Amino acid sequence: MRIIVAGGGTIGLQAAQRLSADGHHVTIIELSAARALSLGQLGLPAVRGDAAVLPALEAAGALRAEVLAACTGSDEENLLISLVSKRHFAIGRVIALVNNPENAWLFDKSWGVDAALSPAAVLLSLIEQDPGA
Repeated sequence: MRIIVAGGGTIGLQAAQRLSADGHHVTIIELSAARALSLGQLGLPAVRGDAAVLPALEAAGALRAEVLAACTGSDEENLLISLVSKRHFAIGRVIALVNNPENAWLFDKSWGVDAALSPAAVLLSLIEQDPGA
């Protein structure tokens, strides 16, 4: 499967490494030139650029991608990346990271998001889970 990971931070890197190890064709879009270079040195194809703009997405293979994971540290960026990926490139499955749980309500189909993940919300739900249930 052809997958684009927008954002080469901790979560994006871990996802890309695992997906690549599982045999998927993964390309990371990273804004930081130094980080993009280090990703390349790890053997992960990386495009340096802003994943919210069309040329960076095109360079990463958005016209052929089946999945995009928006994993930047900014909810606003992740929403914009999701919307452009779904609407302009018609990427079949778009998954977005929600950094601030208060923004979770925005991450829906109207923004091009097929699935949203909020690590903080998952952690809170596990903490609040009744251990006797």
